[in-house]
Amino acid sequence: MDVTVAQLEALLAVGEHGSFTRAGQALGRTQSAVSRAIAALESALGGPVVHRDEVGFTELGRTVATHASAVLDGLRTINELAAEVRAPSLRVGAVASALVRFVPTAVQRWQRDSPRSQVLTLQGEDDELLAWLADGTIDLAVTTQPGPDSQCVLEDEFLAVVPKDHPASRQDRVRLAELIRLGVADPGGTCGPALAEGFAAHGVEWRPDHVVRDVGTVVAMAAAGITAGVAPAMALPEPLPPAVAVRPLEPRLSRRVYLHYRVADPDVVHFVERLTTW
Repeated sequence: MDVTVAQLEALLAVGEHGSFTRAGQALGRTQSAVSRAIAALESALGGPVVHRDEVGFTELGRTVATHASAVLDGLRTINELAAEVRAPSLRVGAVASALVRFVPTAVQRWQRDSPRSQVLTLQGEDDELLAWLADGTIDLAVTTQPGPDSQCVLEDEFLAVVPKDHPASRQDRVRLAELIRLGVADPGGTCGPALAEGFAAHGVEWRPDHVVRDVGTVVAMAAAGITAGVAPAMALPEPLPPAVAVRPLEPRLSRRVYLHYRVADPDVVHFVERLTTW
């Protein structure tokens, strides 16, 4: 079961404040982020946890909220104990795709230069990461959305991910309309809206046959011969499975990756230098 801390926090905040909007304000998130967190929790549990009409807990929601309070209290205690033992030198939050190779490569470089340093990495959505940065939970955020004083560090190209025996694998570049005609999987997260916008800009409707939760699932589906997919280059594993090929899109589509940080701490500055040499 894939239940996250963010989902449990959203559930308790909705119960305490009586609305998705006020829960978002209390958590430093948008109303839509709270709504998505509740929907994902309900999907994981297999049933509703709140009544939408009057924003109160269902019976399942009350039970989950009781356990969520205990879980979060326990996590806070564990975090306090961990802080007493050894606080990390740097706390980095990033979208899921940046945690495949982009951030780990920078961590390896940084720790090679500073062997005794410690890095804590956290995964979150764009709006969550900016909220965590604002409240001091993390020192650095890697997102796919710009923000105040953000720094664009790279253009991350979208690539077609296809089975080796797929018709598109025999092409140097895969045209957008052809990929839709052959069938495609959406990797989820912020990629879907970015792809919809990019395809529309070239007169092609983004109509995926499958919408999944991560790039790993897209690669697994392509390796099994189920479907082609599209994924950002930074999120593709290395090496790729032997049964998978990647091809550029025609026209080329990409997204931007941004860094956000508030304090010119030497550790943050040094880590940013390693990210920007990707």
